[in-house]
Amino acid sequence: MLQSFYIENIRKDGENAMKVLHVVRQYRPSIGGMESFVESLALHLKQKGIDSDVLTLDREFATGNKLPTSSIENGINVTRIPYVGSKKYPVALSSISYLSNYDLIHVHAVDFFIDYFTWFKAIHKKPIVLSTHGGFFHTQDLVQFKKVYFQTMTRMSLMQADRILACSINDYELFQPLGKRKTEIIENGIDFDAYHRVSHVKKQRNRFLFVGRFSQNKRIDKLVTLIHLLKDENPDIRLCIVGKDFDNLKDGLLKKIAEYELEDYVSIRESLPNEELLEEMGKAEYFISASAYEGFGMSALEAMSSGAIPILSDIPSFKKMVDHGKNGYVLDFTDVRSAALHVNDVIKKSNKNQLKQAAIETARNYSWASVVNRFEKVYRDTIEQSVVHQ
Repeated sequence: MLQSFYIENIRKDGENAMKVLHVVRQYRPSIGGMESFVESLALHLKQKGIDSDVLTLDREFATGNKLPTSSIENGINVTRIPYVGSKKYPVALSSISYLSNYDLIHVHAVDFFIDYFTWFKAIHKKPIVLSTHGGFFHTQDLVQFKKVYFQTMTRMSLMQADRILACSINDYELFQPLGKRKTEIIENGIDFDAYHRVSHVKKQRNRFLFVGRFSQNKRIDKLVTLIHLLKDENPDIRLCIVGKDFDNLKDGLLKKIAEYELEDYVSIRESLPNEELLEEMGKAEYFISASAYEGFGMSALEAMSSGAIPILSDIPSFKKMVDHGKNGYVLDFTDVRSAALHVNDVIKKSNKNQLKQAAIETARNYSWASVVNRFEKVYRDTIEQSVVHQ
């Protein structure tokens, strides 16, 4: 009774509002799917009266640039702390000292933070929610070591986590055996209205767009090869690659573009401001990704909101959102020459407006307006259970 009163009546407004700390390795000015997700979640929670701050690291992985120790990004308070080690597993021991003012800690991705905070939960006593974001199986690098670590150290960490929120069916199947009764799927939300407002813009024929971090699992090099194979028959074809050079791939991409003499066909634009990104989405007739792994596929859904027809690789997260031939296309990019033949057929089809509208309606189902309510319920249930067990 007392705990219920605490949850429902005390934490309403001002200084008594529920306070959540989102912990994520990279945040603005870094741009990527996870960074965008955390920002959108924090902003939508704020609209519901839930205070959300962000704790992140003080250097950009892509550039190594040192970032200010604190700032306000789009109305969200951001604190940045130093770390040692690699970007794959950055160690930030000071992070635990920032937890005391919050009712709940929401860790984004499986990394040092979820291990550290769960191992020392008896000291800080804060309820912990984890969003999986694909775990750490995005590439095959050190895959056997990852599997052993996941089944040992990660398993022990998640025993102490209060809730595990899988971002996709793929993640649910991976994580549910480690936390059977506390794992559920909450797929990422998207700012549908923000991207949909450019859906009326006239699309440029045969203009393709990729948005995402430049990392090995995205296989962006295959997209460059694809344009090389298509340009002779389709001289108006264009590809714009937008994102952050996470794995230092840009030089290799530029070399490939020069090798194929595609300077007039393929452009690379890094770290675009939101308005310029929207301009690119407004112009794109297609959104394309050859990614070998995606925890969710947020960029594809955002582009679908803008009216771009998706042409995506045949991986589980993409196949869930795209019904081949009805709201987009799912192709096997293992053999780029074969994929190019399929893309060549796609761009000759006459039902583009029908596909565009179907893609928009699919994206609408992932609007933050409904998704944020599920996060709020998880937070309130988790805090209440934590109070009961203290």
